[in-house]
Amino acid sequence: MIVQRVVLNSRPGKNGNPVAENFRMEEVYLPDNINEGQVQVRTLYLSVDPYMRCRMNEDTGTDYITPWQLSQVVDGGGIGIIEESKHTNLTKGDFVTSFYWPWQTKVILDGNSLEKMNENSHIILCGQISQYNKDVPYPPPLSPAIEAIQKERNITRERFLVLNYKDKFEPGILQLSQWFKEGKLKIKETVINGLENMGAAFQSMMTGGNIGKQIVCISEEISL
Repeated sequence: MIVQRVVLNSRPGKNGNPVAENFRMEEVYLPDNINEGQVQVRTLYLSVDPYMRCRMNEDTGTDYITPWQLSQVVDGGGIGIIEESKHTNLTKGDFVTSFYWPWQTKVILDGNSLEKMNENSHIILCGQISQYNKDVPYPPPLSPAIEAIQKERNITRERFLVLNYKDKFEPGILQLSQWFKEGKLKIKETVINGLENMGAAFQSMMTGGNIGKQIVCISEEISL
């Protein structure tokens, strides 16, 4: 079977802004048969996120995020529907998700993988996208003036690492899904269509072109 995928075509450089041309779409052969424990999945949606900017560098600056390799398929968060399964707990028609989903129209996956700063206060750090296109340490340092205030007022800061909470992914998704179905959770997102637009979506996300979550629709959601 021939499928389409997106690979890393070039690196923007540590001080450069990513562009759509940093990515390239190509065709690749996907085996017709899957092994025990695997599933063949049709990709429905792929996510583009700020942290991915670090993965475009040869050195991500951290040990918990691996760099994307040139001419190799790019991966990230994704959702799809199973078309064939040889996994005991997954069947055709199931919707599945993974944090390491290849940017591909169809994939074969391992079924098991899927306020004002006060004294003595604590700052939770989550996201510094404006700094990701600069050659600075990760996480990016604070300005000297802010660091002085932090030291003077004995303020500590800690960053969120999403991979530290992998054990909460499944119950979190189930709870959020339930709230969404009940109308208790309202979602704003920016959706564009087509695998060929993954690079453009990534570039737009990095420059604030999206409202809410930026995702790319790869194929229509239909019953099997």
